[in-house]
Amino acid sequence: MSKKIINVIQMDSGGDNPKSGLFEQPLWQLHFEDDTTRILGKVKMEEYLSKAFDKMVHHFKKKYFTMKDDKKITFWNVILIDYEDVSLSPNQFRDKLYIGHQRKDEEKYKELEAKLEEKKAPQSEILFHPQTTPSTTTPSEREELDKFRKKVIEEATNEAENPHILKGEY
Repeated sequence: MSKKIINVIQMDSGGDNPKSGLFEQPLWQLHFEDDTTRILGKVKMEEYLSKAFDKMVHHFKKKYFTMKDDKKITFWNVILIDYEDVSLSPNQFRDKLYIGHQRKDEEKYKELEAKLEEKKAPQSEILFHPQTTPSTTTPSEREELDKFRKKVIEEATNEAENPHILKGEY
């Protein structure tokens, strides 16, 4: 599950992207509820916002509105691929990033589950499907094999009498 974002700081001076190691300007520092931080580049930010909006994000920008009494109001302007303009408060912006990250995680888990299902699928009919020919073992031979199997298992579990089994000396 994703962690709740409590603050997003835009670093206009930029820096090295932690994933690519390349210089990028600007970068965004996300602060989470468990006092951890993470630095994201523009591509990741747009990816998370796109997942939250269910539309591709063309670009986004942090903007300020200055009141007559010199108070600054911060908002985020997000332009979607169809040029729809969405203005978000900082809280709404953080929520969108959080939702986008959750959706990305859900997609990742769905991909992993699909891969696991593929691995569970039989690869070869000869190896994974029941035999159509009858068994060559008679019922009395089957009983004898089962008794021998139980005896071997009991002997293997008795460590004091069978130290050679534990050492791998059969």
